[in-house]
Amino acid sequence: HLNTPHSSAMAENGPFAATEGSGTADTAPPGPVESSGSTVPPAGGGSPAPESGGADAKKTGNVSGARTENVTADPTRTIVCTGHSRPIPQIEFMNTENDGLFLISACLDNRPMLRNGVTGDWIGSFVGHNGAVWCARLNSNATRAITASADYTAKYWDAITGKVRHTFEHEHIVRAAAFSNSNNYVFTAGHEGKIRMFDLHKPDSAPMMCESHGSKLQYILTPKAENTIISSDDKGQDLCVWDTRTMKAVKTLHAGGVVTDLCPALDNSLICATAGNSVFFWDMETYELKKSFTMERKLMSVAVDAKRGRFVLGSHGELWVRRYDFQTGKEVACTKGHHGPVGSLAFTPSGKYASGSVDGTIRICHWETNENEVKEAK
Repeated sequence: HLNTPHSSAMAENGPFAATEGSGTADTAPPGPVESSGSTVPPAGGGSPAPESGGADAKKTGNVSGARTENVTADPTRTIVCTGHSRPIPQIEFMNTENDGLFLISACLDNRPMLRNGVTGDWIGSFVGHNGAVWCARLNSNATRAITASADYTAKYWDAITGKVRHTFEHEHIVRAAAFSNSNNYVFTAGHEGKIRMFDLHKPDSAPMMCESHGSKLQYILTPKAENTIISSDDKGQDLCVWDTRTMKAVKTLHAGGVVTDLCPALDNSLICATAGNSVFFWDMETYELKKSFTMERKLMSVAVDAKRGRFVLGSHGELWVRRYDFQTGKEVACTKGHHGPVGSLAFTPSGKYASGSVDGTIRICHWETNENEVKEAK
């Protein structure tokens, strides 16, 4: 089981550059801490412990045992989730019908983590990669996970037992991965400049491929249409929409700069991206540009709750999460607390939002407007 650092140097430009290699966490992560400093007990009670017989993951038990319906937590307090030892480039919430809300995080320490999405309690770490993990995602019922790594692999996991179900070998760093809407396929992309489409019913079969010549792919997103996927790379100023039936590019969405984040809105109604100082929101079905705003600083991450009319942004040059009104683009508040730039953001169905930072922590925050915060931030 691959618990040692990857031997290759994998530095890139940006705030992740100094720590792009991989490492390991030698102990089980502590439980989350509220901003007051008090410890929130892990779900089910007790401290996280290795799962007996589970060498591929450290687990507190079956994921279904971490249901969140009956878990109570003060909704107004910030929860700080520790345990990662290096920068966090991507986080994602997945709300399931029967088992509640889950939070998965990728990390350059090579151990993606699964958490209770309400309390932040640690459920398990997916152990098996030998390089920095750039992306980690759950399928729609949170029973499976896919991870993309600098060790030239993507891994398909059983998110209940923590076992690796399949390893997809690549020829270069894998930066992004995603499930299809049907959960029957996974897509991967990275420094080869290719999007691979794997059939999970036949994982050993050769994948179908879309090829983006001369660029390293950074992000992929699966929109509502089952036969499409969207990508961005490290050189172009556009998002590329691919038809997975023909594996050909069919449309581009102009961003005016290299895309630094790409994600869906909470309700999956919008495609959201940051590039340079601008943030863009396109309609998920028609690809029409609905809104865009230009900010005073270079942007690094975005998350949108369109139904509540709000979005949040992280920036390269500061440690804060700034909150905005979706209709006007006006800043309404600023959240502090991280000790490094915020590389990923995500909203929960209840309206909270989480931020994953270069400092290795995740903060789950209540949305509240405080005009004094805005004045101080400015």
